[in-house]
Parts: sequence; C-alpha cells; structure tokens
Amino acid sequence: MASVTVVRSLYYRFEHLVHELSKFGIVGAVALVVNISVLNAMLLAVKDKQIYATVASTVVATCVAYVGNRYWTYKDRDKIDRHREMLLFFLINGVAMVIEVMFVFISKYGLGQDGPIAVNVAKFAFGMPVGMLFRLYCYRTFVFPEGPAPVEEIAVPAAAHTPLYPAGHPLHVPHVPHGHRQQPVPETASS
Repeated sequence: MASVTVVRSLYYRFEHLVHELSKFGIVGAVALVVNISVLNAMLLAVKDKQIYATVASTVVATCVAYVGNRYWTYKDRDKIDRHREMLLFFLINGVAMVIEVMFVFISKYGLGQDGPIAVNVAKFAFGMPVGMLFRLYCYRTFVFPEGPAPVEEIAVPAAAHTPLYPAGHPLHVPHVPHGHRQQPVPETASS
C-alpha cells in the first residue's frame, strides 16, 4: 500500500509535466509519421537525393509539429509575439534538422551507406532522438515559455501616519507633515 501512495504522490507532484510530455509525444508521433512518409516517398521518387529528401521531410514535419504544439501541447503557455515565436520555432527546428542531416551525411558520405534503410536508420535512430532532446529543451525554454507565476495579493498594513482615530474623535491627533512644527496655540501656551 505504501508504494501506491508514493507513486500517487509522485504523479500528483509531476502531473503537469506528465501531461505536457504526453501531448508533446503525441504531436511528435504524428510529425514522425509525416516525416517518415514524406522521406520515403521522396527517396522512391528522387534517387540519390537523400539529403534533399531529409530536409524536405523535416520541413513538412516541422510545420505539422508547430501547429500541434502551439494549439494543443502548449496552448496554455504565455503567447509571446507570434512572429518571434514562429521565428524561434523554425530556427530551433532548423538546428535540429542540421543534426538529423549530419547523421544522414555521415551515413552516405562517411560510411558509404546510402540505401533507403541506411538513410532511415541514420535519420530516425540517431538524428531524430538527438534532435528531439534539443527541440524539447528549446521549446520549453524559448518558444513556449511559462508565463510569470501569479502574484498573490498581499495585504499591506496601514502606513504609520494613518490616524488611529477618525477625525472628530476626542483622541484624534491631526497629521502633521514631517518637517513642519505645529505652533502652540496662545491660549493654551503656558507663560
């Protein structure tokens, strides 16, 4: 029973992260299917253009991922300027695409393996996981940042010069601004 309680408390503690990662994973899975489909269709259509096919499939999948992440995964996140958000998103995906292309490049030119299976393995078994980790960190940090934490209203105590008694009360002492001395009233002043 104690282990169930520990698991439940951990889930509640990290519930927001579990939901975010689940959504991110689903969007990523859809983008992955698009990426694989476009890549392999291009590899069949255009022989010996593995790098171009990799770039094109990643660009199409990036557009799918942007729509899914903006309007589902991170819909509650602070929306920075849309132009800036899109610029950052596509810039980050451009860097991730270079990571993926690097593995395909190594496979084709470094290892001499340029068949469809080798390209798929290089891109999806090596390039994609490294690119995904890079994307996840950058999306959370730069593209879809969390808004500032809500500020709780704090009750501020009354200022020191606020009268304790309302005007007209026998014990009310009128406020005298700092630096001004009250002149004694002649009939109450002692000689």
